[in-house]
Amino acid sequence: MRVEPTDFLVHTRLSAEVVDTWIASGWLVPGRAGGVHDFSEVDIARARLIRDLQQDLGVNDEAVPVILDLLDQMHGLRQALRALTAALARQPEATRLAIIADIRAARAAPEGGG
Repeated sequence: MRVEPTDFLVHTRLSAEVVDTWIASGWLVPGRAGGVHDFSEVDIARARLIRDLQQDLGVNDEAVPVILDLLDQMHGLRQALRALTAALARQPEATRLAIIADIRAARAAPEGGG
């Protein structure tokens, strides 16, 4: 769902200047439509997260991109895991059981062993 820029400012309780700074920093990456920013609900959630990190938790400007990068990586890994889980679910039962056995064996093996 798309959000108008003025609604974005209301929902995030941010000033246009702060949003522009975050966009320039690459912390927010809204789309563009007709020469104006095209915000999504994901952009609202990300802006609120950044605001909370800075205002509530006292995270400084140098740490924000590190945290955002780690969160982006985590979300990417979760998406990959969902895709892998769905692909495994489509496999024959014997294949699934063999994969489960391999995973259990890898967990039981001592670290560094192979």
